[in-house]
Amino acid sequence: MSVSVKGSGLSVRHAGGWMDGHGTGVRARLYTVYQGSRTDLTRWKDATPRTVGMTQFSDVDWNLHGKRFSIGTWLCVQFKNFDDQPCAKIQR
Repeated sequence: MSVSVKGSGLSVRHAGGWMDGHGTGVRARLYTVYQGSRTDLTRWKDATPRTVGMTQFSDVDWNLHGKRFSIGTWLCVQFKNFDDQPCAKIQR
């Protein structure tokens, strides 16, 4: 399971995540944590199952249109019904 964040400085253009394995009904959402407070950033979204060679995974992404975050904000992806929730720290 992983998170991907693309942007410049404190602005994020795209964010997403992927997890090993296929599955129907795999869903994910983005949330932030800043100064100990969690805020849901997106609603639940269906992940897309993919196969590349022998590797199967599900991925999901969002266009955040250059949304700006405060320094030190954690941007995280949560897959429904899974405990792992990878995060990336927003820095200059």
